Amino acid sequence: MRLISVDIGSTWTKGAAFVLSSPNELRVAKRAAHPTTVDDLSRGFNFVFDALSADGEHDELFYSSSAKGGLAIAAIGIVPDLTAEMAKLTAYSAGAKITHSFAYSLSAADIEALRNSNSDIILLAGGADGGNAHYPVENARKLADAGLAATIVFAGNRDVRDDVERILDGQDLVCVENILPGLDNPNPEPARAAIRELFLQRITKGKGLDRIVAHTGREPSPTPYALFEYCRNIAELAPEFGEFVMVDMGGATTDVYSVHEEKNQAGTVRRGLPEAKVKRTVEGDLGMRVSARSAAVAARKLDPSESLGPDSAFSVYVDRVSRAPETLARSLDEQKFDTVLASANLAHSLMRHSGRAHQVCTVEGLVNVQVGRDLTDVPQIIGTGGYLSATADFRPQNSLSSLTADEYGKRVLAPLRARYLRDPEYILPLLANVAAAHPMAAVRAGLSALVENN
Repeated sequence: MRLISVDIGSTWTKGAAFVLSSPNELRVAKRAAHPTTVDDLSRGFNFVFDALSADGEHDELFYSSSAKGGLAIAAIGIVPDLTAEMAKLTAYSAGAKITHSFAYSLSAADIEALRNSNSDIILLAGGADGGNAHYPVENARKLADAGLAATIVFAGNRDVRDDVERILDGQDLVCVENILPGLDNPNPEPARAAIRELFLQRITKGKGLDRIVAHTGREPSPTPYALFEYCRNIAELAPEFGEFVMVDMGGATTDVYSVHEEKNQAGTVRRGLPEAKVKRTVEGDLGMRVSARSAAVAARKLDPSESLGPDSAFSVYVDRVSRAPETLARSLDEQKFDTVLASANLAHSLMRHSGRAHQVCTVEGLVNVQVGRDLTDVPQIIGTGGYLSATADFRPQNSLSSLTADEYGKRVLAPLRARYLRDPEYILPLLANVAAAHPMAAVRAGLSALVENN
């Protein structure tokens, strides 16, 4: 069986033809790539698809897209560490990027920020079932008065759903089950399904993806959604591989996925939401090209020396690549500058993804208070994406060793001692697409493709 998989990225559209020789055996037969045609995504897609199908008919096609900014969602909840955080995590797991996150009552400034954000979806949450009824209804009224163009997904207190539907009558509204019906009972799946359905039905229009759908008869998946599900496939189908963190570093953003099961530890008290086994976060200000300037700021926090200062050759290079994202490092100095950017992106994205711990004094003695996930014992980090896939001598351990404490003195629970595995062929996003129909074969092919950077 011959399969074709294509991923439309912000800079490159890349694809591969695979041969499925048995239910669990998959090999690459051909690769193709083309610069993403941002004015009409179908042109770059068609170039790659035609190159891959030139050798004969294919049996199945899979494709994904993160181009033109991907899926943009604004998340609204009540308590920042509970429903607002759950709204963010739900959007991330659906393959979205967060344009804004709001808690409690929307202010006039919040509404103006939403108006200027061009979000595809507003995820309105808040209140456990039978709990707070004030904020979801009040925020629904403010959204109704604002008349925003975004689709609104209501996933809050079910007791006020009728009120929300009445208030937002005439708006583009979808109502699903509460994402947090009880404080210890996260329920993201109905909202995730609604978000993905909206992506397929409405958001692909106007970006050239609708022409691809018409031509192929197949619908795309958001690239981060496909990778999130692929991480879940690895956890379920290859448990012997163990826990891991995957970092997908692009020109504009750095996505972090982790597969980790939290365990109770004596002397540790957890605060906040229960941690899901698979988690995704995305850092929209950390990237190798489009976001190079903010990545440079992060790099200076790791190394405040003059060699990275505002008047340095490093800063000149950063300005150049941020203006021309297609720029490739040529000289040895430029290659070193890319290493600096990549180290900062990886270190800071992992720091934000990981949990925190600090000690408090109680009548029973010192107690550790933990917020978020403890990744300190996760044994491996997988690097994928343009720079991480291409660079055989990249070593993240040096930059990770600096992640001992955050600016508040709290211990950062990042995987400081993990081995580093690289996706040298940048094949994981393409296999993630195939995994929707052939998960075991895609998992085996992906894990066998990884190499260790010693």
